[in-house]
Amino acid sequence: MKKPLPVPPHVLSFSQADSLFARLAPLSPYGKERVAEIGFFTDFEALESFYDDIEAAGAALDSLEHSARRDKLFWHLSRLTRIPESLAGTSGNSAPGSSGAANFSASNSAAKKISASSPSNADAWGLMELFLVKKFLVHYKGIFELLDDEARTRFGFFFSTQELLDVLSAGGSDAESFSISERHEPALAAVRARIARLSETALERRRKLQEAARTAYGIDFAGREMLILPVDKALDAMGKGRLGQGPLLAADPYDSRSMMIRLVPDTELLEAEEARRKARDEEKLLEQAAIVRLSALVVAAKDALQSYCRAVKRFDYSLAQWKLAQELGMVRPRLRARGTACIQCHGARFIPLEEECRERGVAYMPLDFELDTPVGILSGSNMGGKTCVLQTLVFLQLLAQCGMFVPAAAFETVVFGWIDVIGAAGESRGRGLSAYGFEIRRLIEVLHAAKNEPGFAVFDEFAHTTSAKEAQALMQAAVEQLASLSGTVALFATHIECSLPEGKGTAYRMAGLDSERARSIIESTPAQSERSLDALLAQINSLMQYKVIRTGKASAHAKSDALAVARLLGLDKDLVDRAQELLAESDTRRAPPAQDKQKERGAE
Repeated sequence: MKKPLPVPPHVLSFSQADSLFARLAPLSPYGKERVAEIGFFTDFEALESFYDDIEAAGAALDSLEHSARRDKLFWHLSRLTRIPESLAGTSGNSAPGSSGAANFSASNSAAKKISASSPSNADAWGLMELFLVKKFLVHYKGIFELLDDEARTRFGFFFSTQELLDVLSAGGSDAESFSISERHEPALAAVRARIARLSETALERRRKLQEAARTAYGIDFAGREMLILPVDKALDAMGKGRLGQGPLLAADPYDSRSMMIRLVPDTELLEAEEARRKARDEEKLLEQAAIVRLSALVVAAKDALQSYCRAVKRFDYSLAQWKLAQELGMVRPRLRARGTACIQCHGARFIPLEEECRERGVAYMPLDFELDTPVGILSGSNMGGKTCVLQTLVFLQLLAQCGMFVPAAAFETVVFGWIDVIGAAGESRGRGLSAYGFEIRRLIEVLHAAKNEPGFAVFDEFAHTTSAKEAQALMQAAVEQLASLSGTVALFATHIECSLPEGKGTAYRMAGLDSERARSIIESTPAQSERSLDALLAQINSLMQYKVIRTGKASAHAKSDALAVARLLGLDKDLVDRAQELLAESDTRRAPPAQDKQKERGAE
């Protein structure tokens, strides 16, 4: 499988697809790691496999008929620990049932040999590392047992490390604890028994010293190591101790009126404590030897553990995808092979905008759209939704090629080699370029990429910062060149009039304002400028018909509602009326004489 390409930041910003990536919520650390690896895939088979994984994860969840079993699956996933990095790498390639599953009945000498030759630094491990492995195995096994055979096979789940889990569980039967027990190292039994006896001896001797202090000095330690006494009482007791009238005491100043006193251990207590210290050192050596042996057994299972991590990562990520798809009504994209120019969606939703509309109490209209030629040109009124159409299509395409389902009733597209956005509002300029210069540099990059492999490019108000004649000429040339490149699809949102190459271009327009309703509002409420901007925008939104109309393949020019929108926003009526007169005069001058039209019809 090819590695995914990084999504260009400006494309990600334009589409806001990262807002949906952020809503993926795997439960395990491995699933969360997979979210951070999301990228743009250009491999048809890989994408289909991702979609299959999402459906398989959903089927696995559905197979758990009782909610308690589903909750248990989620609990195990959320409790999985990240095992030491030296084990969780990607070098292991063992498959279910393969030799990657280690034999854990190996002798201690074999385990030591593995440890000595292992690059995993198992000798430096401690209880924490073994605890993490044990906890991982407990919860991984729980997941494995809940999944049916179909899910196990699909995601690569197998469990061949029961003996290792049994050995590690000897140090604590539940998943949340681990220690080295006598079952790990039999010699520990005698050492720990000796430590217990010496501890009891030391404790009993300390009790006797404290009782002697209470009798001789009237001081009751009550099992405590130290006491705070007035200076005179502390000095009196210490003096008696030096005279042999009771156990010796040591003291340190506490404040101006008090001292902190403690019993001075006698020879018998010191001998017991020294013997206990030596026994504890012996215990630590035995524990460390057991840790080394256990660590070697874990390292011997490295391939199996890596396979477990990969299976969890794949399943948990796919399960998060399925849950998000259920939450947002997302469907599996239908992919076409490269070389065809087709992007088609029905009921497509640009989630960031849909949720913004919901918060504002504004109706949202899903997108129906089909582009089956190399070039499409979308025109229409200001504030009519042209940019939102581009954002929706880039949003869907990115999700589809990142291996995700898409928020739509249906979405069919091509697997492109790249995706780009030219003229995105708010895009960083950089390197001292003007807006126009930046667009030209981006166009150069798009044309270069398109010559190497098919891609998808959207142009949002391309060349709008230069003169009208130059913009029209430049756009016409760009349209013609892009239409000549096999497999690449380009969609322009523009106000510039442009002719489309025969058979290779399609013109669209936004439905725009409901003219009759807009006229009625303008005539009935002349004082638009006195209303708040939010109210005016809400009103315009209610008048806009946010749908795309296919107008043909000859030209890409459509009327604009710019003057009507300006009037609805409160611009002076006289100014708008004058602009309307000038526009009408311009249209009259541009229209061909009637006799020319007759000649054209006669020629036909």
